Amino acid sequence: KRASPPTSAMSMTAGLGALLVAGLALAMADKAPVEYLPARLRETALARHFSPAAATNQASETLLLEVPLNWADPEAGPSFDIRYHVDASYFDANDPTAPIFVTMGGEGTSNGVACSSIARAHKALCVGVEHRFYGLSLPSAAAGGASTENYQAGLSVEQNLADTAAVIDRVQADYPGANDAKRPVINQGGSYSGSTCSFFRQAYPDHTAACVSSSGVVNTLLDFFAFDEHVDTALHSPDGAACPDALRNTTLAMERLFRAGRADEVKAAFNASNLAGTPLGDDDFWYAVADAPAMMDQYGDKADLCQGLATLDPSSATDMERVENLAGIIQAHYGSDFMANCFYDSECLRNVTNANSDTDALNGRSWRWQKCSQVAFLQRAPDQEQEQPLRSTDLTLDALLEQCDYVFGDGTADNLRTANAEFLAKFGGAVPRSGAFPNTTNVFYEDFSDDPWVEASVGQQTHPTLPYCMTTCDGCGHCGAGVPADLTECSDKAAKFIAAVLRRQD
Repeated sequence: KRASPPTSAMSMTAGLGALLVAGLALAMADKAPVEYLPARLRETALARHFSPAAATNQASETLLLEVPLNWADPEAGPSFDIRYHVDASYFDANDPTAPIFVTMGGEGTSNGVACSSIARAHKALCVGVEHRFYGLSLPSAAAGGASTENYQAGLSVEQNLADTAAVIDRVQADYPGANDAKRPVINQGGSYSGSTCSFFRQAYPDHTAACVSSSGVVNTLLDFFAFDEHVDTALHSPDGAACPDALRNTTLAMERLFRAGRADEVKAAFNASNLAGTPLGDDDFWYAVADAPAMMDQYGDKADLCQGLATLDPSSATDMERVENLAGIIQAHYGSDFMANCFYDSECLRNVTNANSDTDALNGRSWRWQKCSQVAFLQRAPDQEQEQPLRSTDLTLDALLEQCDYVFGDGTADNLRTANAEFLAKFGGAVPRSGAFPNTTNVFYEDFSDDPWVEASVGQQTHPTLPYCMTTCDGCGHCGAGVPADLTECSDKAAKFIAAVLRRQD
Protein backbone atom coordinates (compact mmCIF):
# COMPACT_ATOMS: atom_id res chain seq x y z
CA LYS A 1 0.00 0.00 0.00
CA ARG A 2 1.22 3.48 -0.84
CA ALA A 3 1.32 5.85 2.10
CA SER A 4 -0.82 8.93 2.08
CA PRO A 5 0.98 12.16 2.95
CA PRO A 6 1.03 12.41 6.76
CA THR A 7 -1.43 14.90 8.15
CA SER A 8 0.38 17.80 9.74
CA ALA A 9 -0.12 18.82 13.35
CA MET A 10 -1.91 21.97 12.24
CA SER A 11 -4.51 20.21 10.12
CA MET A 12 -5.40 17.26 12.31
CA THR A 13 -8.46 17.53 14.50
CA ALA A 14 -8.21 17.42 18.26
CA GLY A 15 -10.22 14.20 18.26
CA LEU A 16 -7.29 12.24 16.87
CA GLY A 17 -5.86 11.72 20.35
CA ALA A 18 -2.25 10.66 20.62
CA LEU A 19 0.12 8.09 19.32
CA LEU A 20 2.55 7.40 22.07
CA VAL A 21 5.55 6.37 20.07
CA ALA A 22 7.63 4.59 22.69
CA GLY A 23 10.52 2.23 22.40
CA LEU A 24 10.84 -1.15 23.85
CA ALA A 25 13.42 -0.76 26.58
CA LEU A 26 11.86 1.53 29.13
CA ALA A 27 11.13 -1.03 31.77
CA MET A 28 13.04 -1.34 34.99
CA ALA A 29 14.91 -4.53 34.09
CA ASP A 30 14.69 -4.32 30.31
CA LYS A 31 17.79 -3.91 28.22
CA ALA A 32 17.65 -1.55 25.28
CA PRO A 33 17.07 -3.33 21.96
CA VAL A 34 20.21 -4.21 20.06
CA GLU A 35 18.84 -2.09 17.20
CA TYR A 36 20.03 0.92 19.22
CA LEU A 37 23.54 -0.21 18.33
CA PRO A 38 24.93 0.64 14.91
CA ALA A 39 24.75 -2.46 12.74
CA ARG A 40 28.53 -2.91 12.67
CA LEU A 41 28.56 -3.37 16.47
CA ARG A 42 25.80 -5.93 16.88
CA GLU A 43 28.12 -8.94 16.71
CA THR A 44 30.76 -7.43 19.02
CA ALA A 45 31.29 -7.64 22.78
CA LEU A 46 29.25 -4.45 23.17
CA ALA A 47 26.10 -6.29 22.13
CA ARG A 48 25.91 -8.13 25.46
CA HIS A 49 24.51 -4.93 27.00
CA PHE A 50 21.52 -5.00 24.65
CA SER A 51 18.53 -7.24 24.00
CA PRO A 52 18.31 -9.28 20.77
CA ALA A 53 14.62 -9.98 21.37
CA ALA A 54 13.29 -7.96 18.44
CA ALA A 55 15.24 -9.88 15.81
CA THR A 56 14.34 -13.27 17.31
CA ASN A 57 10.70 -12.57 18.17
CA GLN A 58 8.56 -14.94 16.11
CA ALA A 59 5.46 -12.90 16.97
CA SER A 60 6.90 -9.93 15.07
CA GLU A 61 5.28 -9.47 11.66
CA THR A 62 7.12 -7.53 8.96
CA LEU A 63 5.00 -5.29 6.74
CA LEU A 64 5.74 -2.90 3.89
CA LEU A 65 4.56 0.64 3.24
CA GLU A 66 5.19 2.42 -0.04
CA VAL A 67 6.55 5.93 0.46
CA PRO A 68 7.73 8.64 -1.93
CA LEU A 69 11.40 9.47 -2.25
CA ASN A 70 10.57 13.07 -1.35
CA TRP A 71 7.51 13.82 0.76
CA ALA A 72 7.67 17.47 -0.31
CA ASP A 73 7.14 16.44 -3.94
CA PRO A 74 5.73 12.88 -3.94
CA GLU A 75 5.24 12.62 -7.68
CA ALA A 76 8.70 13.86 -8.68
CA GLY A 77 10.74 10.75 -8.00
CA PRO A 78 10.44 7.02 -7.49
CA SER A 79 8.58 5.48 -4.59
CA PHE A 80 9.93 2.57 -2.57
CA ASP A 81 8.95 0.35 0.32
CA ILE A 82 9.99 0.85 3.90
CA ARG A 83 9.66 -1.96 6.39
CA TYR A 84 7.86 -1.79 9.70
CA HIS A 85 7.20 -4.50 12.25
CA VAL A 86 4.18 -5.25 14.44
CA ASP A 87 3.87 -7.45 17.52
CA ALA A 88 0.23 -7.84 18.56
CA SER A 89 0.77 -10.75 20.94
CA TYR A 90 0.03 -8.68 24.07
CA PHE A 91 -2.37 -6.23 22.46
CA ASP A 92 -5.93 -5.98 23.80
CA ALA A 93 -7.90 -4.93 20.73
CA ASN A 94 -11.12 -4.83 22.76
CA ASP A 95 -9.76 -2.15 25.05
CA PRO A 96 -10.19 1.23 23.32
CA THR A 97 -7.50 2.72 25.55
CA ALA A 98 -4.89 0.06 24.71
CA PRO A 99 -1.94 2.08 23.36
CA ILE A 100 0.46 1.70 20.49
CA PHE A 101 4.16 1.73 21.33
CA VAL A 102 6.37 2.63 18.35
CA THR A 103 10.14 2.34 18.18
CA MET A 104 11.77 4.96 15.99
CA GLY A 105 14.06 3.74 13.23
CA GLY A 106 17.78 4.16 13.79
CA GLU A 107 20.92 4.16 11.67
CA GLY A 108 20.89 0.45 10.96
CA THR A 109 18.83 -2.54 9.92
CA SER A 110 15.65 -3.29 11.88
CA ASN A 111 14.74 -6.97 11.81
CA GLY A 112 11.72 -6.99 14.09
CA VAL A 113 10.06 -5.63 17.20
CA ALA A 114 9.42 -7.04 20.67
CA CYS A 115 7.24 -5.70 23.46
CA SER A 116 8.96 -4.52 26.62
CA SER A 117 7.58 -5.28 30.05
CA ILE A 118 6.00 -1.82 30.15
CA ALA A 119 4.35 -2.37 26.78
CA ARG A 120 3.05 -5.73 27.97
CA ALA A 121 1.71 -4.19 31.17
CA HIS A 122 -0.22 -1.64 29.14
CA LYS A 123 -1.45 -4.34 26.70
CA ALA A 124 0.09 -2.33 23.90
CA LEU A 125 0.46 -2.97 20.22
CA CYS A 126 4.20 -2.75 19.53
CA VAL A 127 5.52 -1.28 16.29
CA GLY A 128 9.06 -0.79 15.02
CA VAL A 129 9.93 1.31 11.97
CA GLU A 130 12.98 0.78 9.79
CA HIS A 131 14.56 4.11 8.88
CA ARG A 132 14.61 4.92 5.18
CA PHE A 133 17.89 4.08 3.41
CA TYR A 134 18.85 1.53 6.08
CA GLY A 135 18.43 -2.22 6.04
CA LEU A 136 16.09 -3.11 3.19
CA SER A 137 14.16 0.17 3.21
CA LEU A 138 15.71 1.93 0.25
CA PRO A 139 15.08 2.39 -3.46
CA SER A 140 16.01 -0.47 -5.73
CA ALA A 141 19.35 -0.50 -7.50
CA ALA A 142 17.50 0.24 -10.75
CA ALA A 143 16.02 3.35 -9.12
CA GLY A 144 19.43 4.57 -7.97
CA GLY A 145 19.71 2.79 -4.63
CA ALA A 146 21.89 4.75 -2.21
CA SER A 147 23.12 7.22 -4.82
CA THR A 148 24.05 10.71 -3.77
CA GLU A 149 21.22 12.01 -5.93
CA ASN A 150 18.70 9.89 -4.03
CA TYR A 151 20.19 11.02 -0.74
CA GLN A 152 19.85 14.64 -1.77
CA ALA A 153 16.19 14.13 -2.60
CA GLY A 154 15.16 11.78 0.14
CA LEU A 155 17.48 11.13 3.11
CA SER A 156 17.02 13.58 5.94
CA VAL A 157 15.60 13.61 9.43
CA GLU A 158 12.42 15.25 8.18
CA GLN A 159 11.82 12.57 5.53
CA ASN A 160 12.20 9.89 8.22
CA LEU A 161 9.72 11.70 10.47
CA ALA A 162 7.20 11.81 7.61
CA ASP A 163 7.64 8.06 7.08
CA THR A 164 7.00 7.44 10.77
CA ALA A 165 3.84 9.53 10.66
CA ALA A 166 2.65 7.53 7.64
CA VAL A 167 3.31 4.23 9.42
CA ILE A 168 1.37 5.50 12.42
CA ASP A 169 -1.54 6.49 10.17
CA ARG A 170 -1.51 3.00 8.64
CA VAL A 171 -1.37 1.25 12.00
CA GLN A 172 -4.15 3.43 13.40
CA ALA A 173 -6.30 2.46 10.42
CA ASP A 174 -5.50 -1.24 10.85
CA TYR A 175 -6.03 -1.28 14.63
CA PRO A 176 -8.75 1.30 15.33
CA GLY A 177 -10.24 2.03 18.71
CA ALA A 178 -13.94 2.22 19.46
CA ASN A 179 -15.89 4.00 16.71
CA ASP A 180 -12.64 4.27 14.72
CA ALA A 181 -11.11 6.54 17.35
CA LYS A 182 -7.37 6.96 17.35
CA ARG A 183 -5.53 4.95 19.95
CA PRO A 184 -3.05 6.53 22.33
CA VAL A 185 0.47 5.91 21.12
CA ILE A 186 3.98 6.32 22.81
CA ASN A 187 7.31 6.61 20.93
CA GLN A 188 10.86 6.06 22.05
CA GLY A 189 14.30 5.64 20.67
CA GLY A 190 17.90 5.57 21.75
CA SER A 191 20.89 7.53 20.49
CA TYR A 192 20.07 8.91 17.01
CA SER A 193 16.58 7.40 17.19
CA GLY A 194 16.28 8.99 20.64
CA SER A 195 16.77 12.35 18.97
CA THR A 196 14.27 11.61 16.21
CA CYS A 197 11.78 10.55 18.87
CA SER A 198 12.10 14.06 20.33
CA PHE A 199 11.98 15.68 16.90
CA PHE A 200 8.86 13.67 16.06
CA ARG A 201 7.07 14.86 19.19
CA GLN A 202 8.00 18.41 18.18
CA ALA A 203 6.95 18.17 14.53
CA TYR A 204 3.96 15.80 14.84
CA PRO A 205 2.43 16.43 18.28
CA ASP A 206 -0.98 15.20 17.12
CA HIS A 207 0.52 11.88 16.04
CA THR A 208 2.19 11.23 19.37
CA ALA A 209 1.42 12.18 22.95
CA ALA A 210 4.89 11.63 24.32
CA CYS A 211 8.44 10.50 23.69
CA VAL A 212 11.00 8.79 25.89
CA SER A 213 14.43 9.68 24.54
CA SER A 214 17.32 7.56 25.78
CA SER A 215 20.70 9.18 25.13
CA GLY A 216 18.93 11.30 22.55
CA VAL A 217 21.47 13.36 20.61
CA VAL A 218 19.21 16.33 19.89
CA ASN A 219 22.01 18.91 19.95
CA THR A 220 23.43 18.21 16.49
CA LEU A 221 26.77 19.93 16.89
CA LEU A 222 28.96 20.32 13.84
CA ASP A 223 32.23 20.84 15.73
CA PHE A 224 31.90 18.05 18.30
CA PHE A 225 35.30 18.18 20.03
CA ALA A 226 33.55 17.76 23.42
CA PHE A 227 33.11 14.05 22.62
CA ASP A 228 36.82 13.38 23.11
CA GLU A 229 36.96 15.57 26.22
CA HIS A 230 34.14 13.62 27.86
CA VAL A 231 35.84 10.27 27.16
CA ASP A 232 39.02 11.63 28.73
CA THR A 233 37.14 12.66 31.87
CA ALA A 234 35.30 9.33 32.11
CA LEU A 235 38.53 7.33 31.81
CA HIS A 236 39.97 9.21 34.81
CA SER A 237 37.46 7.45 37.07
CA PRO A 238 37.89 5.48 39.23
CA ASP A 239 41.67 5.11 39.02
CA GLY A 240 42.98 8.51 37.98
CA ALA A 241 45.10 9.45 34.99
CA ALA A 242 46.81 6.11 34.29
CA CYS A 243 44.20 4.87 31.79
CA PRO A 244 43.69 8.04 29.70
CA ASP A 245 47.43 8.71 29.77
CA ALA A 246 48.13 5.22 28.43
CA LEU A 247 45.70 5.83 25.57
CA ARG A 248 47.07 9.27 24.72
CA ASN A 249 50.63 7.89 24.82
CA THR A 250 49.60 5.18 22.38
CA THR A 251 48.22 7.89 20.09
CA LEU A 252 51.51 9.77 20.35
CA ALA A 253 53.37 6.55 19.53
CA MET A 254 51.28 6.04 16.39
CA GLU A 255 51.87 9.65 15.31
CA ARG A 256 55.63 9.15 15.69
CA LEU A 257 55.49 5.98 13.61
CA PHE A 258 53.49 7.76 10.90
CA ARG A 259 56.09 10.54 10.75
CA ALA A 260 58.82 7.89 10.53
CA GLY A 261 57.23 6.47 7.37
CA ARG A 262 55.73 3.40 9.07
CA ALA A 263 52.05 4.25 8.59
CA ASP A 264 51.34 1.14 6.51
CA GLU A 265 52.92 -1.04 9.20
CA VAL A 266 50.71 0.55 11.86
CA LYS A 267 47.59 0.07 9.74
CA ALA A 268 48.48 -3.55 9.12
CA ALA A 269 48.71 -4.17 12.87
CA PHE A 270 45.03 -3.20 13.08
CA ASN A 271 44.12 -5.24 10.00
CA ALA A 272 43.38 -1.96 8.24
CA SER A 273 45.65 -2.32 5.20
CA ASN A 274 42.66 -1.30 3.08
CA LEU A 275 43.41 2.22 4.32
CA ALA A 276 46.97 2.13 2.96
CA GLY A 277 47.60 4.05 -0.24
CA THR A 278 44.13 5.60 -0.54
CA PRO A 279 43.66 9.37 -0.81
CA LEU A 280 42.11 9.75 2.64
CA GLY A 281 43.45 6.58 4.22
CA ASP A 282 45.34 8.35 6.98
CA ASP A 283 42.34 10.43 8.07
CA ASP A 284 40.15 7.32 7.89
CA PHE A 285 42.60 5.44 10.09
CA TRP A 286 42.74 8.20 12.72
CA TYR A 287 38.93 8.23 12.86
CA ALA A 288 38.70 4.45 13.29
CA VAL A 289 41.49 4.09 15.82
CA ALA A 290 39.96 6.87 17.94
CA ASP A 291 36.41 5.56 17.65
CA ALA A 292 37.15 2.02 18.83
CA PRO A 293 38.44 2.80 22.34
CA ALA A 294 36.01 5.72 22.71
CA MET A 295 33.09 3.38 22.13
CA MET A 296 34.33 1.08 24.86
CA ASP A 297 33.77 3.97 27.25
CA GLN A 298 30.57 4.98 25.46
CA TYR A 299 28.97 1.56 25.82
CA GLY A 300 29.97 0.79 29.41
CA ASP A 301 33.16 -1.18 28.79
CA LYS A 302 35.82 1.31 29.87
CA ALA A 303 37.07 -1.16 32.49
CA ASP A 304 38.00 -3.61 29.71
CA LEU A 305 39.86 -0.86 27.88
CA CYS A 306 41.76 0.30 30.94
CA GLN A 307 42.65 -3.22 32.03
CA GLY A 308 43.97 -3.99 28.56
CA LEU A 309 46.10 -0.86 28.45
CA ALA A 310 47.45 -1.59 31.93
CA THR A 311 49.03 -4.87 30.79
CA LEU A 312 51.79 -2.85 29.12
CA ASP A 313 54.67 -1.41 31.16
CA PRO A 314 54.57 2.30 30.30
CA SER A 315 58.20 2.82 31.28
CA SER A 316 59.65 0.37 28.79
CA ALA A 317 57.08 -0.15 26.02
CA THR A 318 58.23 0.63 22.49
CA ASP A 319 56.01 2.54 20.11
CA MET A 320 55.20 -0.60 18.17
CA GLU A 321 54.40 -2.50 21.37
CA ARG A 322 51.88 0.20 22.23
CA VAL A 323 50.35 -0.19 18.78
CA GLU A 324 50.12 -3.96 19.11
CA ASN A 325 48.60 -3.63 22.59
CA LEU A 326 45.78 -1.35 21.42
CA ALA A 327 45.24 -3.44 18.29
CA GLY A 328 44.84 -6.53 20.43
CA ILE A 329 42.28 -4.81 22.68
CA ILE A 330 40.26 -3.61 19.68
CA GLN A 331 40.33 -6.96 17.89
CA ALA A 332 39.39 -8.88 21.05
CA HIS A 333 36.44 -6.58 21.64
CA TYR A 334 35.17 -6.00 18.13
CA GLY A 335 36.64 -8.75 15.97
CA SER A 336 39.66 -8.86 13.70
CA ASP A 337 38.08 -6.94 10.80
CA PHE A 338 36.63 -4.00 12.73
CA MET A 339 39.06 -1.39 11.44
CA ALA A 340 38.64 -2.70 7.88
CA ASN A 341 34.90 -2.00 7.95
CA CYS A 342 33.49 0.09 5.13
CA PHE A 343 32.14 2.46 7.78
CA TYR A 344 35.62 3.96 8.22
CA ASP A 345 36.81 3.67 4.61
CA SER A 346 36.11 6.75 2.50
CA GLU A 347 36.99 4.84 -0.66
CA CYS A 348 34.41 2.16 0.11
CA LEU A 349 31.75 4.67 1.16
CA ARG A 350 32.28 6.60 -2.04
CA ASN A 351 31.77 3.58 -4.27
CA VAL A 352 28.98 1.63 -2.55
CA THR A 353 25.98 3.35 -4.07
CA ASN A 354 23.57 1.09 -5.90
CA ALA A 355 23.85 -2.54 -4.84
CA ASN A 356 21.45 -3.66 -2.13
CA SER A 357 23.50 -6.77 -1.37
CA ASP A 358 26.02 -5.29 1.10
CA THR A 359 23.63 -3.95 3.70
CA ASP A 360 26.30 -3.05 6.26
CA ALA A 361 28.22 -0.97 3.72
CA LEU A 362 25.04 0.78 2.63
CA ASN A 363 24.12 1.50 6.25
CA GLY A 364 27.54 3.06 6.74
CA ARG A 365 27.21 5.17 3.63
CA SER A 366 23.73 6.37 4.63
CA TRP A 367 24.86 7.41 8.10
CA ARG A 368 27.86 9.22 6.66
CA TRP A 369 25.48 11.12 4.37
CA GLN A 370 23.33 12.13 7.32
CA LYS A 371 26.42 13.37 9.13
CA CYS A 372 27.74 15.17 6.05
CA SER A 373 24.42 16.73 5.08
CA GLN A 374 22.62 17.61 8.30
CA VAL A 375 23.42 16.23 11.77
CA ALA A 376 27.25 16.44 11.57
CA PHE A 377 28.65 15.32 14.97
CA LEU A 378 32.17 15.68 13.54
CA GLN A 379 34.47 14.43 16.30
CA ARG A 380 37.73 16.26 15.84
CA ALA A 381 40.59 16.31 18.32
CA PRO A 382 40.18 19.06 20.92
CA ASP A 383 42.61 21.95 20.90
CA GLN A 384 45.85 21.29 22.77
CA GLU A 385 45.54 23.63 25.71
CA GLN A 386 47.16 21.53 28.44
CA GLU A 387 47.85 18.04 27.16
CA GLN A 388 47.66 15.78 24.13
CA PRO A 389 44.06 14.79 23.30
CA LEU A 390 43.13 11.11 23.26
CA ARG A 391 42.70 11.15 19.48
CA SER A 392 45.29 12.26 16.98
CA THR A 393 45.66 15.98 16.45
CA ASP A 394 45.73 15.12 12.73
CA LEU A 395 41.99 14.43 13.02
CA THR A 396 40.97 18.04 12.46
CA LEU A 397 37.61 19.49 11.52
CA ASP A 398 38.96 20.23 8.04
CA ALA A 399 40.00 16.58 7.66
CA LEU A 400 36.52 15.38 8.59
CA LEU A 401 34.88 17.85 6.23
CA GLU A 402 37.23 16.73 3.46
CA GLN A 403 35.90 13.19 3.93
CA CYS A 404 32.41 14.53 3.21
CA ASP A 405 33.50 16.20 -0.01
CA TYR A 406 35.45 13.13 -1.11
CA VAL A 407 32.59 10.68 -0.57
CA PHE A 408 29.69 12.80 -1.81
CA GLY A 409 31.21 15.47 -4.03
CA ASP A 410 32.71 18.94 -3.74
CA GLY A 411 30.47 21.43 -1.98
CA THR A 412 29.04 18.88 0.46
CA ALA A 413 30.99 20.33 3.39
CA ASP A 414 29.96 23.91 2.59
CA ASN A 415 26.32 22.84 2.35
CA LEU A 416 26.62 21.04 5.67
CA ARG A 417 27.55 24.20 7.53
CA THR A 418 24.37 25.91 6.34
CA ALA A 419 22.08 22.90 6.70
CA ASN A 420 23.34 22.07 10.18
CA ALA A 421 22.81 25.63 11.42
CA GLU A 422 19.29 25.65 9.98
CA PHE A 423 18.50 22.29 11.57
CA LEU A 424 19.69 23.43 15.00
CA ALA A 425 17.63 26.61 14.69
CA LYS A 426 14.55 24.61 13.69
CA PHE A 427 14.56 21.97 16.44
CA GLY A 428 16.31 24.01 19.13
CA GLY A 429 19.30 21.79 19.87
CA ALA A 430 19.83 21.45 23.61
CA VAL A 431 16.81 23.71 24.30
CA PRO A 432 13.96 22.13 22.29
CA ARG A 433 11.44 24.91 22.94
CA SER A 434 13.85 27.57 21.62
CA GLY A 435 13.36 26.69 17.96
CA ALA A 436 10.37 26.47 15.64
CA PHE A 437 8.38 24.39 18.14
CA PRO A 438 8.09 26.56 21.30
CA ASN A 439 5.14 24.60 22.67
CA THR A 440 6.88 21.22 22.77
CA THR A 441 5.84 19.08 25.75
CA ASN A 442 5.96 15.49 27.00
CA VAL A 443 9.49 14.41 26.16
CA PHE A 444 11.38 12.47 28.82
CA TYR A 445 15.15 12.65 28.31
CA GLU A 446 17.50 10.15 29.94
CA ASP A 447 21.30 10.26 29.92
CA PHE A 448 24.16 8.23 31.43
CA SER A 449 27.23 9.70 33.06
CA ASP A 450 30.11 8.03 31.18
CA ASP A 451 28.50 8.43 27.77
CA PRO A 452 30.31 11.07 25.66
CA TRP A 453 27.09 11.69 23.74
CA VAL A 454 25.80 13.46 26.85
CA GLU A 455 27.59 16.44 25.32
CA ALA A 456 25.06 16.37 22.46
CA SER A 457 22.00 15.93 24.66
CA VAL A 458 19.75 18.47 26.36
CA GLY A 459 21.92 17.93 29.45
CA GLN A 460 19.32 19.26 31.87
CA GLN A 461 15.63 19.92 32.31
CA THR A 462 14.81 22.90 30.14
CA HIS A 463 11.07 23.08 30.90
CA PRO A 464 8.72 21.45 33.44
CA THR A 465 7.06 19.47 30.65
CA LEU A 466 10.42 18.16 29.39
CA PRO A 467 11.75 16.11 32.33
CA TYR A 468 15.38 15.00 32.43
CA CYS A 469 17.15 12.26 34.38
CA MET A 470 20.84 11.32 34.57
CA THR A 471 21.98 7.86 35.72
CA THR A 472 25.43 8.16 37.26
CA CYS A 473 28.01 5.43 37.86
CA ASP A 474 31.37 4.20 36.64
CA GLY A 475 30.47 2.36 33.47
CA CYS A 476 27.04 3.93 32.92
CA GLY A 477 27.02 4.16 29.14
CA HIS A 478 24.98 5.01 26.08
CA CYS A 479 21.30 3.96 26.21
CA GLY A 480 21.91 2.27 29.56
CA ALA A 481 24.75 0.00 28.49
CA GLY A 482 26.72 -1.07 31.56
CA VAL A 483 24.18 0.24 34.06
CA PRO A 484 23.87 -2.04 37.13
CA ALA A 485 20.49 -3.70 37.50
CA ASP A 486 19.79 -1.95 40.80
CA LEU A 487 20.13 1.58 39.35
CA THR A 488 16.52 2.06 38.33
CA GLU A 489 15.66 5.61 39.41
CA CYS A 490 15.56 7.04 35.91
CA SER A 491 13.90 4.03 34.28
CA ASP A 492 11.32 4.07 37.07
CA LYS A 493 10.66 7.76 36.40
CA ALA A 494 10.31 7.02 32.69
CA ALA A 495 7.76 4.30 33.45
CA LYS A 496 5.77 6.69 35.66
CA PHE A 497 5.98 9.34 32.96
CA ILE A 498 4.44 6.94 30.43
CA ALA A 499 1.70 5.89 32.85
CA ALA A 500 0.82 9.52 33.59
CA VAL A 501 0.61 10.42 29.91
CA LEU A 502 -1.59 7.42 29.19
CA ARG A 503 -3.94 8.32 32.05
CA ARG A 504 -4.42 11.75 30.52
CA GLN A 505 -5.46 10.12 27.23
CA ASP A 506 -8.34 8.13 28.79
